[in-house]
Formats: sequence, structure tokens, C-alpha cells
Amino acid sequence: MNVIARSGLLIVALVVLLVLSAPAAKAEVGVTDDKILFGSFQDMSGPGAYLGKMCSLVLAAWKRWVNEDLGGIHGRKVDVVIEDNKYDPVLTKTAFTKLVDQHKVFALTAVYGSTPCQAIIEDIDKAKIPVFATAATTQTMFDPPRRYLFHYACSDQDNSIMMVDYIINDLKTKDPKIGICYQDDEWGKDALSGVELAGKKYGLAHTAAPYKRGEKNLNPQVMKLKAAGVTHCFFAGYAPVYAALLTEANKVGWKPIFFGDYVTVDPKTFMAGDLANGHFHFFNLGLRSEGVPGWKKMEEIFTKGGATEALDWPLAPLMWTPLLMLTKAMQDIGKDLTREKLIDTLQSYKDFDTAGLGKIEFGPNLRKGSHVYRVLQCDAAKKEFKPLTDWREPSLVWGKR
Repeated sequence: MNVIARSGLLIVALVVLLVLSAPAAKAEVGVTDDKILFGSFQDMSGPGAYLGKMCSLVLAAWKRWVNEDLGGIHGRKVDVVIEDNKYDPVLTKTAFTKLVDQHKVFALTAVYGSTPCQAIIEDIDKAKIPVFATAATTQTMFDPPRRYLFHYACSDQDNSIMMVDYIINDLKTKDPKIGICYQDDEWGKDALSGVELAGKKYGLAHTAAPYKRGEKNLNPQVMKLKAAGVTHCFFAGYAPVYAALLTEANKVGWKPIFFGDYVTVDPKTFMAGDLANGHFHFFNLGLRSEGVPGWKKMEEIFTKGGATEALDWPLAPLMWTPLLMLTKAMQDIGKDLTREKLIDTLQSYKDFDTAGLGKIEFGPNLRKGSHVYRVLQCDAAKKEFKPLTDWREPSLVWGKR
């Protein structure tokens, strides 16, 4: 064998040796050849368990739709692990750790709760795991923006400002007496901050009546608000508690105009019967009664997925819309799916088309997915909520307050 031939064989042998000895490409956490594993935490047995049930139904419908109707994502099926956090911040930290370290999920999706989400903000940054998207009401979810945390819900600070805007500019009320009844945690305190900001703008004082999470007797709060002569009251909390507030107010003959945050746009508000009629609510989502294409598609997918109960839940698009965006992002990325590519792709979409389900958009320095809302009015007889306004922002725009 001549020298040139021997040299050629030597080069080939060296190349083979280098290939065999090179470390294998590191696979992304939660991503295998045939599966993408997501995690979520829900309140399955605490004060918001009815919401946790609905969120789980939406996730199940999404999983079936992606895996069966779409045939997966580039050859991979999606799966979801759900941990019960009971809407408790301590249990949420435990659930988060379990999802990240034990289940080793690729990302978290469809998580909700202001206090639970607040509890893991620093953990999300450390783990560098995408959370898409939180349904929470607090400014801390998006201000300042954090790379791995996306927010999609009504901001109660926005909405409580909008309440005062609506009272002054739409209802043309002279000398209103503003009140707020709120769950005494991050959720409610964010609503309180909006009332305070609007009060400074319009020169209005307010009366605050907080209640503890899980509290059922709202008589002390009602009596305080009534004694202060409150004529317009914002409520931040769960729909069943809102219904209890309406009932208690009626018992003592206090008849203000109520404004409920987005979580009160729920069938459980009708537990108050006719007492719910005519009051106002804020919402960032399309309504099923409007018959938009996005809702019709949801009806088809949820029916096939055994999640028809979730169709009676006006908040269903709150979870479904981000899942549509998430699915599109994974499809666009291709086979080489990574956490960082997911984030870059999600924040690149402009005016994402939800077919009428609600506006959603993010950016490199923008994690607040929703900026505009509508004012709804409750029709208790028909058990539905009707839009009164077009989409609008609060007069004190986020980022310029």
C-alpha cells in the first residue's frame, strides 16, 4: 500500500474516531423523539377548584386535538402533567419543583392564580423554563417583563381604573362614592392599586373592604361599604363570592352599582339570581354568544374531546387562546424544538389571529399579552353577559402611569 493510500485511511480512521468520541447532542428537557411533555398546576381541591376542573378539561381537549386531529407536532405527541396546588403559594412552589425536577417538563402552560404565580416568579427565572401563559391579575406577572414568563389575562389594575373611567365618562355620575371589596392577597391588592391610581386622577376617595381567601361571611365588608355610602363598588375575587356579596348587600338594603372583574364573568355569578342583573364586568375575551369563528372551532374541538362542560365557561378562551399560539409556535420551529427557540418564536408574532377569541400579542420586551378590554353587562334572566362597549384601554395606560 502506498503512502498516499495509507494517509487516506488514517484520515478516515481519525474522522470516524472523532465522530464516535464526540458527545451526543444534548436533547432539550421534556422533549424526546416521540413526545413533548408539558406541566401545569391547578387548584383541584381548594377555593377555586371549579376553575381547576375547567382548565383541566381545556388541556385535555388540546392534547386530543394536537395528537389526533393534527397528528402531533413534527412526529411528537404532546402530554400534560397536572399538579394540584389548592391555590396555595407554598404548595405551588412544591408543585413547580416537582414538575421541573421530577417530571422534567419542557414548559408550563395554562397556569393561573395571582398569589400562586407570584410565589414562583424567581423560581421560573432560575429554572429558565417557559411559562406560557399565566392567567393572573397582577402587574408583577409582566412588569418588569421576564424572558420566561408570559401573561394573558385581564389586569385588575387596568380594570379598576376602567371602572372609575366608566363611572365618570360613560355613566356621567356626579360625586360617586367609590368602594372596593377584594380578596386580601396579590390578586385583590392589584385591583386596589388601580382604584387608588384612578382616585388620584379624578380626585376621588374610596373605601376598601378586604376579605380573606375562603371567607364566606361578607357581612362586615358590606356593612363597612354601606356605612361609607358607597354608590359604585368594584369586586375582585371568585364568582361564588361575588354572588355572596350581592346576596348580603340585598339583605341589608345596600344597592350600589357593582363592577366585577373578569373572573366574575362566570355562570356561578348567577347563583345570586336577579340580584346579578344590570351590573358591569370587564373582559378581554370573545363571547360564545357572538358566534365568532374561534368559538365555533372550540365547540367542535371540545365536543370531540369530551370537554363540552367547558363550553359553558366564558373564560375558556383564556386558556385556549395561548394554547393555539403555543401550537403554532411549535409547528413553526420544526423538529429542533428548544425552550429558547420557543420563546423567540412566541414573541415574534404580531396580531396573532384568534378568530375572535380575544387579542393576544407579545414582544421581546413585552409579556403583557392583553391590553384592551370591553365592558359587559349582566343579563340575569338570560344568564349571559353582553358587551356594552368596543375594545378600550384604561385612561391611565400601562407603562405611563
